[in-house]
Amino acid sequence: MDVLPIDAFEGDFHRLLECGPVVITAPTGTGKSTQVPRWAASRGPVLVVEPRRVACQVLAHRVGELEAQASGYPVGFVVRDERTAGDDTRIVFATPGVVLRLLAADGLSRFATVIIDEFHERSLDTDLIFALCVRAGMGPSAARSSPAGNFPPGADPQTPRRLVVMSATVAGERIAQHMQGAHLAVEEQAFPVRCEYVPGNTTFPETSELDDRLRAALGKAVNQPGDVLVFLPGKREIERALRLVETETPYLPLPLHGGLSLQAQRAVLRESGRRRAILATNVAETSLTVPGIGVVIDSGLVRRTHYRGGRGYLGLAAIAADSAEQRRGRAGRLGPGVCYRLWARGARLEAVTPPEIYRESLVPLVLAAAYCMVSARSTATGRSRGGAPNFSGFLSMRLSVGCSSRPAREAPCRWQCRSWRR
Repeated sequence: MDVLPIDAFEGDFHRLLECGPVVITAPTGTGKSTQVPRWAASRGPVLVVEPRRVACQVLAHRVGELEAQASGYPVGFVVRDERTAGDDTRIVFATPGVVLRLLAADGLSRFATVIIDEFHERSLDTDLIFALCVRAGMGPSAARSSPAGNFPPGADPQTPRRLVVMSATVAGERIAQHMQGAHLAVEEQAFPVRCEYVPGNTTFPETSELDDRLRAALGKAVNQPGDVLVFLPGKREIERALRLVETETPYLPLPLHGGLSLQAQRAVLRESGRRRAILATNVAETSLTVPGIGVVIDSGLVRRTHYRGGRGYLGLAAIAADSAEQRRGRAGRLGPGVCYRLWARGARLEAVTPPEIYRESLVPLVLAAAYCMVSARSTATGRSRGGAPNFSGFLSMRLSVGCSSRPAREAPCRWQCRSWRR
C-alpha cells in the first residue's frame, strides 16, 4: 500500500485519543477516511458516520481490502435497505439516519469509538448525532470506571468511549474547544491549480446554456494532462452530459452519483487505459477521491433543500466559495492542474455553505431528538449561534400531527427502531 500523507500523524492521533475527543482537519485526498478508522479499531469496534450512501459503500469496500492485507478486522456498512455488517464487524460505516436509529436503541454502546466524517457539511442528522455523542460523555469526562457492560467483546472495559470529528474545511480549533478535545491539523503541500472561467453569456452559476459552456470547457481540457472531473448538480444533468461526452468528445464518460450500483461506483475509482470524463455530483467534492484527475470542470451548482413559508423545497443553488475551493483542489493531487469554472470571474459567491439548520425545516430534527429522549429545544438551538430560525414552526406542526408534550417513550410515534442486526 502507498504511504498516505496522514500516515505520519498516526502516533499523534493515538496519543490525543487517549486523552479525549479529537478533531482532525486534513485536505481531501490525504487518506483520513480510510486510515483513521483502522487506527481507532485497535481500541475496539468503530462506527464511522458518512453523510452519503455511496461513500459508505465505497469506503467500506476499500478499508476491507486494506484490513485483509493487515490485521484482518472485519469491515462492513449499513445503509437504508442494505447492509454487510454484523455483530462481529469491527469497523462499521453507516449513514446518519441509520446511526440515529442505533443511537436511540442503545446509545451506540457497542462502539468504543464514533467517527463523524465530513462534518463541515452540517446536515441536521449529523449535528444531532454530534450533540448526542457530546452529551453522552464521549470526551475527557468519560469515566474509566464505566460498567463493563457498556463495552463490546474485544474492547477494554477501562477504555473510555471516544468521539472523533473529521473534515477538510471545518474550524477545527472551535469545534475542539466545544468538545473539550484536541485539534490535529494535517497539512499537505498541494500542487498549484490554475483557474480559468468559461461563463458564456452568464455571470452566476446557472443551468442556462450549461451544455454549451460544458462543451467549451471539455474542448479546452483536451490539451491538459489527466482525467477530467465534472461537477454537476444532479442525476438529470449527469445523464444529459453523458450523451454530450459520448457523441462529441474523445473521453470515456463515467457517471458518479448515489444511485449507482456498487460495481459501477468501483469502476469510477479504478484508473483506465483510456482518458476518462467523470461526471459527478458533489459526492466527489470531499467524500471520495477519484484517482487520476488533472482537470476539474465546475458547473458551480448544487441541488439542496430550502425552507420557505412552512414548506421545504429541493432546488438548484449556486455553491459557496468554500465548496468551489474544495472542487478546485481535486485537480492538484497528481501535479499542477487546471479548473474551468462555468461562471464569470466577477461573480460573488457566498463565503461558506450554510448549515442545514439554517435552511431546512426543523421538524425532522426535533422529532428525532424527541425519539432519542432529549430536550428538543436545547438540541436544536445549541449548535449554532443566533438560534434556529425554523423552530417556531414546530409548535404548530406538533398539534397538526397529533403529537403531545408527553415524554417520547409514551408519545404515539410511528418510528420503530429496527436494528440492522435483524
